[in-house]
Amino acid sequence: MIKVYGTNTVYEAILNNRVSQIYLLKGYNDKKTLDLIEKYHIRTSFLDRKSLDNLTNNSNHHGIVAVAKEINPVDLNSLIKKLDSVQFPTILILDGLKDPHNLGAIIRSADLFNASGIIYKKRDSVSINETVEKVSTGAINYVPLCEVNNLTKAIEELKKHDYWVIGFEGEAKDTIETIPLDRKLVIVIGSEGEGISRLVKEHCDFLLKIPMAGHGHINSLNASNAAAIVLYEIFKKR
Repeated sequence: MIKVYGTNTVYEAILNNRVSQIYLLKGYNDKKTLDLIEKYHIRTSFLDRKSLDNLTNNSNHHGIVAVAKEINPVDLNSLIKKLDSVQFPTILILDGLKDPHNLGAIIRSADLFNASGIIYKKRDSVSINETVEKVSTGAINYVPLCEVNNLTKAIEELKKHDYWVIGFEGEAKDTIETIPLDRKLVIVIGSEGEGISRLVKEHCDFLLKIPMAGHGHINSLNASNAAAIVLYEIFKKR
């Protein structure tokens, strides 16, 4: 079980039958959420603010905390099979991402721009936790997540199913405008500090960059911002 908090996050968890217990701030009055809690007959307790703060390590909980079943990642073969009927699926691979805020934001963008799933390593990368749940604002319930032991083997398997693998890094020469997007796509986003690892980079079919103005003081994007821009460009052109 995992604690989830924040109105939207808890609301979506309830809709997906994950919640077994709700803790509400005394005086909580979001009618839409209260009606849903009543509809699903969820056990509810009212607490003071200090108690809710303690439950969430002083995070911004909006006066509502839930105990919920954890999200179960799917295996790679199941994800590939599920997407067989999708004309042009887009899968994200996150290579060594460490920041749970970035993962939560990427999951949110993936849902908004119709990505088909997110793959990441079981080890040496961020896992699903309370922060990821909160930052995703409920999108985590709708985007398939896939944990793998080895990203390069996962890429090799995806290529067998006709996916093009595109890595994004700042030093690449070409941009996304240079390739057709009416394909099965895998988008690789590197870690916050190191970028895409050497072996994963060698398995990419293309290395592209996000064009920037070129006169700013900062020459790189946060991983979640980069993912959002790329997913939007793909969404816009399909």
